Amino acid sequence: MQFERPTSALTSVATIVLLAAGLTAQTSAPAPSFEFSAPGEALGIPIEIVANGLVLVQAKVNDHPGWFILDNAVQGFVADRDYAVRSALKQSGRALTQGESPSPTEAGIVRDVRIALPGLELTHRVLVMIDLKSLEPAIGHEIDGIIGSRLFDDFVVRVDYERASMSIYAPERYQPSGNERPLPVRVDQHGFQFIQVTVVLPGVAPIAGEFLMDSGANSYMDIYKPFCDEHHLPPPGMKLLDAPGTSAGATTQSQDGRAERIAVGSFSVSNPPISFGEDVAGLMAARDHAGLIGAEFLQRFTVVYDSRGKRILLAPNRNYRNPPAYDQSGLRIRAEGSSFHRFVVGRILPASPAAEAGIEPGDIIESLDRKSANDMTLTDLRNLLTQPNARYSVGILRGKSQLRVNLQLRRLL
Repeated sequence: MQFERPTSALTSVATIVLLAAGLTAQTSAPAPSFEFSAPGEALGIPIEIVANGLVLVQAKVNDHPGWFILDNAVQGFVADRDYAVRSALKQSGRALTQGESPSPTEAGIVRDVRIALPGLELTHRVLVMIDLKSLEPAIGHEIDGIIGSRLFDDFVVRVDYERASMSIYAPERYQPSGNERPLPVRVDQHGFQFIQVTVVLPGVAPIAGEFLMDSGANSYMDIYKPFCDEHHLPPPGMKLLDAPGTSAGATTQSQDGRAERIAVGSFSVSNPPISFGEDVAGLMAARDHAGLIGAEFLQRFTVVYDSRGKRILLAPNRNYRNPPAYDQSGLRIRAEGSSFHRFVVGRILPASPAAEAGIEPGDIIESLDRKSANDMTLTDLRNLLTQPNARYSVGILRGKSQLRVNLQLRRLL
């Protein structure tokens, strides 16, 4: 999972792995169990799609509602520390977790909780507590926790990005519709799914590798530094942009470029922006796989995760053949305030349209043409700033001064 990127924000909830748990104040607890409201399935659960493909779902922990990221590349279930305090969740142990940061970090453990999704209740579960609020400015939405790999271990999960809904099935209950194509995956000891992917880059032969499927990374593809070094990537002469990312507890370093094509099975996307990692430690520097395939790729499909069957199933949706978008402004924006409508400029790419328009770090974007910031989400704003060659009149608050500048977008990558 990751976050921040140009305006499209590379964000990742971080691939979080539980390394070790100190079982303080442990008591014997019943085995995890579940109950569907309808026989063997929970259908049509509403979701929100934000920040280039991240899936948010409303859930409850011990009857306390919150917004949770659906992320198959985070081990188990995770709660934000502040949410845990508000929900009166009692820590009963400690754990070490490994994410994008070079060193493991300490997390809290909460045992024997009840997690309720619409139509499905999970009981006697364990939560890991970490800080997630630091991700909210990059996403522009409240984040209270993560529904991670344990859901995918036990159930078939179907995500329909086009209709903004998900369904959960007991494995024996799921029946493909016939529109999907099954593809084999490797499932590791953490419940993470890996798939074979081919990437075609300018001037080099196609390169194949095993990539982590990560619904919590809002990118098309991230190629990790060890794989880049092995294959001499990025190729010489490729146009690149610096693209640091934000994840849970860390900042990742990478460069963005455009591939000619990435292919998964018989499916492919032409000219997608991809990232070449520069981290030398942490999970984003892993050597046992090439990188990750993220939510920007996945949201072009209805995706069915069937870990027990060691497969995923993909059915293209109406966005499958749309040209991949990328920021054309040079703005890096974060959302602040209780409702995330205060859009603050964090960084500006040199020699970009934003720099030429005179926009400065710290400026607050109050409007785009006649559309007020109060009427936009951060996702809306980022989408507007990917529109090819669009021209906007931008209302800005700089200190106590209100300004208006003209922003002429152009392709940067």
